[in-house]
Amino acid sequence: MKTKSISTFTIKGLNQERILQELAKEVMLFKIDRIDKKITTFCCPYTKHKKVQKLLRGKNIEIVSISHRGFLPSVIKLCQQYGTIAAIVISVILYVVQSPFVWKYQINGADKLNQAAVVNFVKQNYSNNKHKIDTKDIEIALLDKFEEISFASCIIRGQTLVINIKEKLLPDEIYGQFRPIISQKNGKITEIELISGTAVVKVGDYVQKGDVLVEPYTIDTDGKKMSIQADANITAEVYNTAQITHFEKFLEAYKTGRQVEQTYVQLFGLTIYSYKPEMSFSIFEKVERKTSISKNNILPLEKVTTTYFELAQREVESKFEDVKEEYLAKSREKALENCLQHDKIKEEYYTLKQISGATIINYCVVSVEQIGETDEG
Repeated sequence: MKTKSISTFTIKGLNQERILQELAKEVMLFKIDRIDKKITTFCCPYTKHKKVQKLLRGKNIEIVSISHRGFLPSVIKLCQQYGTIAAIVISVILYVVQSPFVWKYQINGADKLNQAAVVNFVKQNYSNNKHKIDTKDIEIALLDKFEEISFASCIIRGQTLVINIKEKLLPDEIYGQFRPIISQKNGKITEIELISGTAVVKVGDYVQKGDVLVEPYTIDTDGKKMSIQADANITAEVYNTAQITHFEKFLEAYKTGRQVEQTYVQLFGLTIYSYKPEMSFSIFEKVERKTSISKNNILPLEKVTTTYFELAQREVESKFEDVKEEYLAKSREKALENCLQHDKIKEEYYTLKQISGATIINYCVVSVEQIGETDEG
């Protein structure tokens, strides 16, 4: 009897007699024990436990626990353990074999210089074997190859060759590139305090996001145009808008209560163990959790648990008048997200536009605030 492979199920749910009768038509059941009105335990052949598990889930019966005993489960468990050990040993061997080589190239400080060109030059002219890499030779070669580089340093970190570059200053960078001040919002200009530069807008003008407010130049007494830093304090009535649409009928997704959980154990990105029950949901929500299981273990083992929650859809009807205040509050809150905390709220208003089966809410909060930022090009 000890060598017989058996799976023991503990289930919870209603109409258990009918469920067990249906199961008995498909699989041989024995040792059925009705613990109370909702809890029952029973046994089945180990080779049929996945089929029983699938049938129970199809009937919306909660499986409290599943246990296995006998010769076949013991052999499978032993094989899994040896498989895990073998995978760990292979992973360690692979790590030792590939550790003497550089597999990644990191370029720092290359703004105008093409990083891919630097990486290709190093790959084509130097080995990726750490013991054969002379970082000083690479530094000198980079200075000779690329005119844009004024300084270069190399260092090997793990399996990454890190190349730090300092580019030569171009004439425009030496003397400065002055940029205009642009508007970052839509609004109406109410006050301008020009510090330097030439204002191209005046009080009362309406501006849109991206419009130039102050140009980075001035005209001297001889009529000569001189480039200078643009600077000004500009105040405007800003129009912070938000739009929300209400539909009289829409499809709503909801959780049915059914879920499937899949588990993987990984080492250096390689999967060394997996438990992957069948997931047959057509619509689902996926949640993934990663946890380290390397406690008291020198190897960086990581457990990845992915849970699939089954979703279904239902049609929902909603009259706008019943939820009008709620939608107005949401649209107002959305419009206020664009206002800074210290901004002064001057006015609020909204408009409604109704089309077939939908109502569009446009909410506007008018605030008084400072506008203008340097155009980064």
